[in-house]
Amino acid sequence: MTGKRRFGLWVMVAFAAGAATVTAVAEEPHLASALSSLQEARDDLSLTHDNKDGHPQAAMALIDKAVAEIRAVGQ
Repeated sequence: MTGKRRFGLWVMVAFAAGAATVTAVAEEPHLASALSSLQEARDDLSLTHDNKDGHPQAAMALIDKAVAEIRAVGQ
């Protein structure tokens, strides 16, 4: 398989996996709401001006894990 065909295959697989995740989350309004709230919280944390002893970064890492768990529902 050529490099371009292999890349195209990976893109299709990634798109299909993403579509399945979106569908599963969309079918559960509470999951969709939680995902939106987590993403908003992460955006807010990223705007902090002071390091605050690394706590905002630690919170963002935990949010990333929570988002990954919610997205895993559709897989």
